[in-house]
Amino acid sequence: MDKLIQWLGSDFAPKVAKFMDKKIIKALSSALMANVPILLLGSLISIYNLIAGYLPFLPDLSPVYTFSFGIMSLTLVFLVGYHGAKEYGFGEYGVSTGLISLMMFMMIIRPSIENFQFQVAFGRFGGTGMIPAFFAGIVTIVISNLYFKLHWFEDSEAIPDFLVRWLNQVIPGIVVLVLTTTLIYGLNLDLFALITQLFSPLIAIGQTFPGFLLCIFIPAFFYSFGVNSWFMNPITTPIALAGITANAEAFANGLAPANIYTSNITFSVIFIGGMGVTLALNVMMCRSKSKRLKRFGQVALVPSLFNINEPLVYGAPIALNPILMLPMWINSLVIPTIVWFVLKAGLVTIPHAVMNVNQLPMPICSFLATHGDFRVILLEVVLFAVSWVIWYPFFKAHEMKVLKEEEEA
Repeated sequence: MDKLIQWLGSDFAPKVAKFMDKKIIKALSSALMANVPILLLGSLISIYNLIAGYLPFLPDLSPVYTFSFGIMSLTLVFLVGYHGAKEYGFGEYGVSTGLISLMMFMMIIRPSIENFQFQVAFGRFGGTGMIPAFFAGIVTIVISNLYFKLHWFEDSEAIPDFLVRWLNQVIPGIVVLVLTTTLIYGLNLDLFALITQLFSPLIAIGQTFPGFLLCIFIPAFFYSFGVNSWFMNPITTPIALAGITANAEAFANGLAPANIYTSNITFSVIFIGGMGVTLALNVMMCRSKSKRLKRFGQVALVPSLFNINEPLVYGAPIALNPILMLPMWINSLVIPTIVWFVLKAGLVTIPHAVMNVNQLPMPICSFLATHGDFRVILLEVVLFAVSWVIWYPFFKAHEMKVLKEEEEA
């Protein structure tokens, strides 16, 4: 096991970290992070609607949710183009690249325009439009990057600077939009349906039990090697948001939501103390016989209560620590397995609206994320107890090692 972990830490993890530096991955991840306030806005309104359900005299603010979370693909596609321009070195044209991406996306969703009436399925602006938004942004970035590599007007003395800037914004836009027009209107392709269909198996797999486990375990696995999990966001985020969007549609139609892999469940029910379910370990450290572990546990406890465990992962450390990495992996398989079967059995409400409340302490965020289901509090107690049992023997082994080091110091 030690040799395996050493190989993973010295060879495998650095290669993954190098892959994470790929510009397109960084652009997509940066766009998703920049789009978080839109999700947060929708989450706040979801919390308000939860309260309004008990206080009917409060005004209806559901349009705020509809036109924040409901149109997030519009903001996301702009952000992909904007951050892609920054990553590829033509950040001064970030706004125009984002706007070109947005225009391409508007063509991809293929609205019907008759008698000055613009009609499109509103759902294409929301979670179901994320992957087409990625596609529009990536195509715009690639074409713009190829154009800027040509350096057509660089150091041109015959053309004024303002005209160079205009040309550098117009030419990539013409190429992108003419290409899109040819595909959609010339070849009569429904790119939105085609892209969605191509990626639908991935989204469907994410809502199966094995896919659910992998979406949670893989980021936690790499996190235990010190590799930030954001490199998985371009894959996991569309799955999670497509899941909550489908749940919302089912709930609106009087049907039971069925998708379990959503950010509500992952961050507000499973990750007790943060990715890898580390709160139990932090509490053990606060009670440790080792002065070093006890002092560090006390320092890291407040962030852990708010599900922020970077101090614990990098400071304890869990990362690249063979003794503590293994229970983190076990927790990332056992805890989601329990949650999956509890939700499938209907013992706790499956969320039907986005609730980005994961920075609140457990079980407050769990209660809000499941739309005020008190049963989730009992579930969190059980999950914490299970994670404690998993962490305990490994923590004691780590504590003995640290105590020995302290005695020898």
